[in-house]
Amino acid sequence: MFRQLMRARMPSLVIVCLMTLAACSGSGPVASPPPIVATDLDPGGSPSGLAFDFGSLWVGIADKGTVSRIDPATGKVIKSITVGDPTKLLAHARVVHGAPSAVISGFGAIWAVGSDGKLARIDPATNAATMFDVGVVGGALAAGEGAIWITSYDDVGLVRFDPAAGKVSRVTPDLGGLFGVDVGFGSVWTVNKTGHEVLRIDPTTGAVIARIPAERSPDWLTVGAGSVWVTRETPRAVLRIDPLTNAVTSAIAGDASWGLGTAIEFFDGAVWTGYLVRIDAATEKVAGSFSGYGDQKAAAFGGGFAWVADVTRLHRVPLALVH
Repeated sequence: MFRQLMRARMPSLVIVCLMTLAACSGSGPVASPPPIVATDLDPGGSPSGLAFDFGSLWVGIADKGTVSRIDPATGKVIKSITVGDPTKLLAHARVVHGAPSAVISGFGAIWAVGSDGKLARIDPATNAATMFDVGVVGGALAAGEGAIWITSYDDVGLVRFDPAAGKVSRVTPDLGGLFGVDVGFGSVWTVNKTGHEVLRIDPTTGAVIARIPAERSPDWLTVGAGSVWVTRETPRAVLRIDPLTNAVTSAIAGDASWGLGTAIEFFDGAVWTGYLVRIDAATEKVAGSFSGYGDQKAAAFGGGFAWVADVTRLHRVPLALVH
């Protein structure tokens, strides 16, 4: 009897199922996924340093004395945090004028330094900033070997800031006009732009371990894949330094679109510079690029994007577009 009833009802069940399927699928064309595109974002002023950590992008705003905390999903500013005063730059600031000029993540916090002689530590849990006097025109920042390291072009020195004690623990003077800085291989590495060299510094004593010639006008550096990578203006190139020999082992020639005075970062097995060039560390060849904007002033990576600042704008570039 049950089988007879089911056979009798089958046509209606089929009709109902087909109607339901039609209703679920819709009668119109299937919508295409949104295109993958790079977007310009408004960070609230002229961007300087960038850092990606604690689920957010942190952008220094050089002309406002603030750091913008940005939601990477929406690109919107969550919080604007005061970290300095661009109207009160140190009197001898000649080359670096941002307040802040650099932003990094380290020791469980976000750090920003500027030409007003101030270093800020931002608590990512509360967005509260604690200010410290460092006494120099701050240029670039690095974290590691138990300290925050601050370069100063205008003060020709390197500052070691102890994050646990909350104070400057050493200033190494007379090193030349310093630009980029990073930490790796048990040392601090910094660019002496005026001396056309890269300095390797003992983090404990502040002594210069090695002076590595870079021809002319090196700018920024990063550490990764067992090497130190440096951007150089003349001849335009990215230099690779072997920390075992303290010597340049490769000079990857740049062209008109990248290599001049631009920031450099190491991420996912590659060196990123230009705007926006990916150099494979294993082959030392350009493995991808994305062009269309100005020079790369700062860069950070997170959430599937490259975040790049030029002089006036912030860009969110899906990593899928760098090919």
